[in-house]
Amino acid sequence: MNPYAQYENIIPLLAPADIASAITASGYMDLKTANRASFLVAFGLVTSASADVEVLTVEAASAEGGAEAAIAFNYRKSGAVGANTWGAITAATSAGINIDPSTDDNVMIWIDIDPAAVYAAKKNARYVRVKLTDNTDMTACLVSVIGFIDPIYKQATMISATASASA
Repeated sequence: MNPYAQYENIIPLLAPADIASAITASGYMDLKTANRASFLVAFGLVTSASADVEVLTVEAASAEGGAEAAIAFNYRKSGAVGANTWGAITAATSAGINIDPSTDDNVMIWIDIDPAAVYAAKKNARYVRVKLTDNTDMTACLVSVIGFIDPIYKQATMISATASASA
C-alpha cells in the first residue's frame, strides 16, 4: 500500500486565505468517479466587529459554473487545537451552518457528501463546492478547503476530480 496516497483522491480546493467580508466559493469537486466524498474546512482566526457569523453552505451543480443550488449535508465539528475530539454527526439544511467567531476559532468542519443523493436530488448534479459567506462586520476569517474522494475504482494515480480537468 502506498502510505502517501492511501488510494484516496485528495484535492486542494481553497488555499489558506483570509476571506473577511467576502463571499468565497471553493473550487468544484467532480463526483463522477466518487463512491463517497467529503470536505475538510479548516478555520484559523475568525473575528467580527459585532455578533456576525460566517455562513458555510455546500452547493451542487450539473455543470461547472452552472446554476448552483445549496444542498443539505452532514457534518462534524472538531474540538480545540491539540484535542482529538469531534462533535456528533449533525444534519445541516441547505441553509448551511454558522461559524461563530466567539466559539469557532481554530476548528475544522468535516462535511460528508453522498454523490448518489446529490445526483438524485439536484437533477443530475455532479459538481459540488463549499461556499463561505462573510457578513459585513467580519474582520478576519482564515480558512482553507480540502476535498476527499473515495473513488469507485481505486488506483495509484487518480483521475482528476477538479471540474476544469474533468470531462
